[in-house]
Amino acid sequence: MLRPIDILINSFAQEKLELDKLVYWFDSLTVENKRETVNWTRNFLEQSHPDQETIKVGIEQIPLKPTMTPIVILKTKTLKIALNKIVDLPDTEMKNAFISLVSLFKTSDKKRREYWCEGKCGHDWHYLDKFNIELTEEYLETLKGRVK
Repeated sequence: MLRPIDILINSFAQEKLELDKLVYWFDSLTVENKRETVNWTRNFLEQSHPDQETIKVGIEQIPLKPTMTPIVILKTKTLKIALNKIVDLPDTEMKNAFISLVSLFKTSDKKRREYWCEGKCGHDWHYLDKFNIELTEEYLETLKGRVK
């Protein structure tokens, strides 16, 4: 069963949900759940297995100023080290961390779906349409404050 976090982050990655709605959900979470969400987003990103070129392209797609802490870390460290540093940022940086990681995941997951998974995998999160989930305002309201 897919959790709210799986549905929302993968809907964003598949261009079925806009970033502002995803961030609205993120903002509804407690501090602890925001940190948990950043950690899960890190996991999603790692599982998409981005190569250096994908990371470089993905960083350019992050809709934040290039001087924001998570972006600087991603540009100056290897992915493994950068992710370790980003998930340990202070609570005040969690929103920028989330936006950075989920944006990078979107780029990486798109490539993964196109080259490795398209029609060949059994990942439920790559076939969200089969769940008939309508990302209406009403549905999104039911997910406010929920990760699981």
